[in-house]
Amino acid sequence: MNLKPGSLRLQLNVEKLTGLLALPETQIRLDALDIEAPFQMRRRGVELKLHLGDAPKEIDITLIQDITKAKKWLGMVIEGQTFTEIAEAEGVSKRRIQAVIELALLSPRTLDAIVAGGQSIAMTSDYLIKTGFSANWSKQHNQFAQL
Repeated sequence: MNLKPGSLRLQLNVEKLTGLLALPETQIRLDALDIEAPFQMRRRGVELKLHLGDAPKEIDITLIQDITKAKKWLGMVIEGQTFTEIAEAEGVSKRRIQAVIELALLSPRTLDAIVAGGQSIAMTSDYLIKTGFSANWSKQHNQFAQL
């Protein structure tokens, strides 16, 4: 087995295979013993999934929940509440609200992709909160296109 970024190569041993299958080597297609397949890794918290071939679309529930909270909290700020008041009402830290609220600034195009599970596998709540992004939608699209 040979593993490199985005590709997994598996080479089967013809002698062992013919022994296991009790077949003569002439009945084995040698070109079929060398298998190369693309793969993608998806990390969600501590979990790591390995997808062979094209990764299926996955809807990131955590990201959607965080965006929903961000929009709610931004509405509360617009209504005049402070981060401290929101934190007390929501039972979370003021720091968490300040970190998550920026997710309310994601562009409609980005939101559509997230809801459909079509965002980049690297675009998680954690990534967006830790790395930050521009409130300018064109700049967002450029940044996210590079993920």
